[in-house]
Amino acid sequence: MKKVILAALVAVASLSASAQVYVGGQLGFATGKAGDGADNTMKFTIAPEIGYNINEKFAVGIAIGFTTQNGSFYGANPVTNEPVEGIPMSGTKFAKSASCFSFAPYARYTFAKTGIASFFVDGGFAASFYNNDGGNVWNISVRPGVKLSASEKVDFVASIGALGYTFASEKAGKFNVFDLGVDNTAIKFGVYYNF
Repeated sequence: MKKVILAALVAVASLSASAQVYVGGQLGFATGKAGDGADNTMKFTIAPEIGYNINEKFAVGIAIGFTTQNGSFYGANPVTNEPVEGIPMSGTKFAKSASCFSFAPYARYTFAKTGIASFFVDGGFAASFYNNDGGNVWNISVRPGVKLSASEKVDFVASIGALGYTFASEKAGKFNVFDLGVDNTAIKFGVYYNF
């Protein structure tokens, strides 16, 4: 019995030693006006992330996020700023404070590497849940990106654009969006620390 336990401990220790776990995430802050006569809106997002490099080509991970927004808006979801069906964007002014919890598991495939740069594609889904029974929003997407290795321990990651489908419950505004876009509103930056 002692030999079995010792062999199991050695196996776990060797797996942990060869594991390439990374942690990181994103932090965001935005302020502005959502329309004429609207108050200033402030939005804050924090999304820590943890992942595991299975090998040089494949990784899996999950980002868990929290977003909060205060201010007024015109006919748009207060967190995603997506149009709400039946409410024109220049229509009624809404005063709203909203917060949202989200989680987004993904799988990553690195298809090219040159020097300090690695090019990858993430595929996964994201689920967002609003406070006060404000409904939920689901997204399935594929997103290209690049990773720049500053050192063995620190990587900078960026992704731009996405091919995806987003849908929301009735309480969140009931919308369906198919998106294929590469623009400055779809840029994400992050920093990873490798163990």
